[in-house]
Amino acid sequence: CALSDYLPDYINCPDDYATVQIQFDQYPEEISMKLENILDDTVLFETSSYDKRLAGQTKYERIPIYFEESGDQTYRFTIEDSYGDGLCCSQGDGSYELHIGDVVEGQPLLSGSIFERKEVWLIEVPSLSSPAATLQPEDDDDDTPGNTIPWWCYIWAC
Repeated sequence: CALSDYLPDYINCPDDYATVQIQFDQYPEEISMKLENILDDTVLFETSSYDKRLAGQTKYERIPIYFEESGDQTYRFTIEDSYGDGLCCSQGDGSYELHIGDVVEGQPLLSGSIFERKEVWLIEVPSLSSPAATLQPEDDDDDTPGNTIPWWCYIWAC
């Protein structure tokens, strides 16, 4: 990897990052996101709001994550809207997607647009198999999985 000299030792190439693609509604300043490793409480990415000039635009956030040499990992991805109307649809057609690695054609690991105050996902990244994402109930901030969406549902329609 060309960046290996600049990355911490726990970041390995090539796919040791997640990419969040966010299409903002008309109020990006209401949106915040956080990705954390819940096994060691490391916050890998956090933003409290975005510039209002991003209204209606798409932004990509590339976030380093741990991978194979670190063993199985579990992350929590949280997206919040401070106003409580999500990214869609009364104030524009916003949405978000999270991919392991680059954004490529096909299905993301997780995605959303219609929510109220926040959505919380658990992401399990086993060292020897494909990752899976679980949407948690909105009022549930613990680590209890809800409905797991198998990784293959993102490739073949379930």
